[in-house]
Amino acid sequence: MKEGSKNKAESKAAEVPLEEKNSFLEDLQRVQADFENYIKRVEKEKEKIKLHAKSELLLKLIGIREDFERAVKDTKDTGIIMIQNQLKKVLDEEGITEIDAIGKELDYELHDVIKTIESEDDKIVEEIQKGYLLGDKVLRTSKVILGNGKIGGNQNG
Repeated sequence: MKEGSKNKAESKAAEVPLEEKNSFLEDLQRVQADFENYIKRVEKEKEKIKLHAKSELLLKLIGIREDFERAVKDTKDTGIIMIQNQLKKVLDEEGITEIDAIGKELDYELHDVIKTIESEDDKIVEEIQKGYLLGDKVLRTSKVILGNGKIGGNQNG
């Protein structure tokens, strides 16, 4: 009986026009390509979510590191200094770098100007809060004071 049903299926397949078979094949290939693209999109989205979660945690650790830096200024306690150094090492291993600000030209993606003062050139003269990068992604912009370049030979008028 199985042999008979196999022959029926083969004869029915033979009756389907070649154009229709090709159309089914194209549809199948399109569905397969769509599915592969879907899998790639899901993987990219998972990576974005992981990076966001990691960024949030690292920002919290940066806050703790900064608290330790303030504490170290007021103490000679080697235990606190050791913890600060360990925390710095962990952040370094995770790819955290400080944004270089003082003496640099303003970059709106890296620096947040909180005040402008008269100065000899139009560069950053003071950093109020450090900024940080995770690889090439900005975790937190530097809060800076910007010079306006109006002192000295640069004055207009």
